[in-house]
Amino acid sequence: MAAAHAIVVDVSQWAGNNANSHAQIVGATYAQQAVMQASINNLITPGREGYGINALCELPGISLVIASKIFRFCAPQVGAAVDRHASYFFNSLPVAGRGMSTNFIREWSNGRHTSSRLAIYTPKNYGLNHAQYLEIYLPLLANMAYAMDILQAQYICASTKQAKNLTPADIEMAAYYWWACNGSR
Repeated sequence: MAAAHAIVVDVSQWAGNNANSHAQIVGATYAQQAVMQASINNLITPGREGYGINALCELPGISLVIASKIFRFCAPQVGAAVDRHASYFFNSLPVAGRGMSTNFIREWSNGRHTSSRLAIYTPKNYGLNHAQYLEIYLPLLANMAYAMDILQAQYICASTKQAKNLTPADIEMAAYYWWACNGSR
């Protein structure tokens, strides 16, 4: 259980979770840490990912953005994060015959920020974005990674210097990077 808590704390820190939310994660109770462990077990069990995301999002300090980053960390072959940049990118990516590739619901924050964020703070918006994440976004990224693998389009890993096949997390990070450099707010 301590290992699951440590993973969630580390991902929260790495992801830049806000200070109040991060403190709630650091100070998680024993019962909350047990939920973290059960959630991570669900994230790495095919077909149970949605349960893991939901349970994590019910914990103090963890939003869909952070839960998806935990999923990416724990299951990088299938998981991918969704956040401001990735949702902007995929919401603007047209797919032939279907419109935009995703339709994540976004909302403006309370005026202190200059860009919108993923709408997750009402049950309806959370439900819509949770469904969009699991039913549209993750399959889209998996299909893109699969297509790149068929084309034998590998990348050179910065740490190992070895050629590797792309994963959904790699596609998400490429979209994040492109939008951060080129996208508009």
